[in-house]
Amino acid sequence: MKIRHLWLAPTALILATATLSAWAVPPAPQGFQLGGDATRGKAVYARSCALCHGPAGKGDGAMAAGLDPKPQDFTSRAEMGKRSDWEIYLVIRDGGKAVGRSPQMLSYKSMLADPQIRDVAAYVRSLAK
Repeated sequence: MKIRHLWLAPTALILATATLSAWAVPPAPQGFQLGGDATRGKAVYARSCALCHGPAGKGDGAMAAGLDPKPQDFTSRAEMGKRSDWEIYLVIRDGGKAVGRSPQMLSYKSMLADPQIRDVAAYVRSLAK
């Protein structure tokens, strides 16, 4: 009797892995507009993000070698094309764990004002264009 149900465990593991690997992003508030200024965001990015994501946003910062998973490559059009402005904003504001990504990506809402988060998100968005 127990042998019949052995296929359930691998199937459940595959489904759980697929679910965890997807971004768990709540819907954007109605009318959400990123706004932000990429030029101002570049300066904030250099101080707050480049250590992990690299000065050019390729995910190759000085701290990247010790991180698993590796930081996001913001220059990848294929990857960044899948992300909405809301998703980029949210992961900067609330951290990776808030959207089902790496908990190593910290929340910046206590370190940056909302306009600065929007500026960084605008700059990050500009790197894949």
